[in-house]
Amino acid sequence: MSTVFRTLLILTHFVCDLFTAAHNCCVILYRKCTAIWHGENLRTEVEWLVRAATRTKTLPRHVVVVFGAKEDTILDCVRIIGWCVALGIPYISFYDINGFLARNESFLKHEIAKRRPDLVEHINWSKPNTPFAQNGITGSKSKLRVCLLSSVDGKGEIVSLTKKLAEAVATGKIKSEEIDIDLLNEKLNSRGIPDPDVGLIYGRLCSTYGVLPWQTRITEFFTLPLDVSLSVKDFVHLLEKYSKCEQRYGK
Repeated sequence: MSTVFRTLLILTHFVCDLFTAAHNCCVILYRKCTAIWHGENLRTEVEWLVRAATRTKTLPRHVVVVFGAKEDTILDCVRIIGWCVALGIPYISFYDINGFLARNESFLKHEIAKRRPDLVEHINWSKPNTPFAQNGITGSKSKLRVCLLSSVDGKGEIVSLTKKLAEAVATGKIKSEEIDIDLLNEKLNSRGIPDPDVGLIYGRLCSTYGVLPWQTRITEFFTLPLDVSLSVKDFVHLLEKYSKCEQRYGK
């Protein structure tokens, strides 16, 4: 009997994988055909974003993009940063578990300066343990805060904080009863940015890959296919879906 169930399970997984592969191929073919027919440039992107700003009731303040198993993410970052600047979204975080983006921050800045020089003055690059001004405001100009995250900023940060608090209690620098939610919030949100409202995950599985587990308690997550680049229409569609979500906060 177990052999029969195992065989059925294998066949079910095979059919699901086959369906997913066929769907992704159709999506890729459709996008290539529409791109050739209609074209997509900076002007059409702006038109889509302006339409989104007028139709969407609620825009997120903080978007986190999780590049699960996706590679070659630099150009995706450049395009998404441009969309967030156009919509006035004040915070964007990019997370990859291997820390590729954090190690190649200078290359990302170079690509932005080369492809979208108009964005340079609208971006403020965050550093670990550097607090931000409220609402992304620096002086009199509103800027997009870009944060590049890796595994050390997710579960690794919680592990590191746990060790530091244990050492502080052992040495008498802090009492165990002083460790509460407010203290943890303060220590784990060292950058001073708000919790993400929207999470976009590149991957076949709906997995956060360890991104900011403390700060994503009420984040709305959406999955994206690995083999297809996110288009401005997809981005607008996801923002519209987010605006229709109702946060019940466990009620």
